[in-house]
Amino acid sequence: WRKGGYQWGSEDYRWEIVRSKINNRFVFFLFNIIFISLMQSAHLLLINTPTYIFLLRSQVPNVEPFTLPDVAFSRLTFFFIVLEYFADQQQWQFHRAKKAYHETARISDKQFSSEDLERGFVVSGLWSLSRHPNFVAEQAIWLSLYAWSCFRTETYLQWTGLGALGYILIFQGSTRLTESISASKYPEYSDYQARVGRFIPRLSAEPKAKRSAKSKAVKAPQQDGAQNEGKKSN
Repeated sequence: WRKGGYQWGSEDYRWEIVRSKINNRFVFFLFNIIFISLMQSAHLLLINTPTYIFLLRSQVPNVEPFTLPDVAFSRLTFFFIVLEYFADQQQWQFHRAKKAYHETARISDKQFSSEDLERGFVVSGLWSLSRHPNFVAEQAIWLSLYAWSCFRTETYLQWTGLGALGYILIFQGSTRLTESISASKYPEYSDYQARVGRFIPRLSAEPKAKRSAKSKAVKAPQQDGAQNEGKKSN
């Protein structure tokens, strides 16, 4: 909303990239009608189907409407909502500060340095643990809602999980697209990808490339030593 996404004629900036990749107006028209307009709207309905289970269970006689586990599930869902808010807010504050910095050459938000703002993307706060903490939280909201409905029905799998599953699959594709755009815009983004996990935080902050380089450096002297031993024996 605050980015103008709900204004008349506005669209997600990524659709312009998708449109350029498809490069066929008729094919994109079909994609717009089938996926963007119909399938996404149907999917928004599908991810909320666990609440239909809650409604049905509330009408069954002699069933407790709200127990202690329900409190835990509701608090867990609310936790992920709050987590997504803080992740979005941290990114929003960074981009506002970056915009002001480029317009006035002054740092308006002291929590960021000139190096941060010139880098072009946020790497602090929740974004130091995950490259997409807001995406993680949003997926977790619907997964926890689905797990809650499974608890209420005493089942491990049910049809209402199709919405959460579809949401996760969509996020895989949209995240790859988002990261390809970021990597093309910001030279340091590839290093950020190596240091920080896409969704789940990594146990080590050391880049993958450096770890592989170290392992090669360790193997090289061992191989040289083996070769020298072979030469001596000959």
